[in-house]
Amino acid sequence: MSKIGTSSGMSRGSYRAIAAGLIVVAVACVALAIFWLTVNSSFLASHFGTQPKHALVAVIVGLLALIGAGILWRRAS
Repeated sequence: MSKIGTSSGMSRGSYRAIAAGLIVVAVACVALAIFWLTVNSSFLASHFGTQPKHALVAVIVGLLALIGAGILWRRAS
C-alpha cells in the first residue's frame, strides 16, 4: 500500500476503514433519531414521551459523520 502523507503515515485502506466506520455511526444516528421521534419512551432522557431534541442532535451528528466520511473517502482516492 502506498502512503499518502509522510507525516501521518496512514495508508489509503486506513482512510477507507475510518470512513466506513463513520458511515456506520451515521446509520446508527438516523436509526436513533427515528426511534426518538416515533416511540414514547424515556431511553436516555429525563421524561417519558417522544424526544424531538434528542432526534435533532442525532440527525446533526449523523450528517457530520457523513461529511467526514466523504472527506476521508476522497482523500483515500
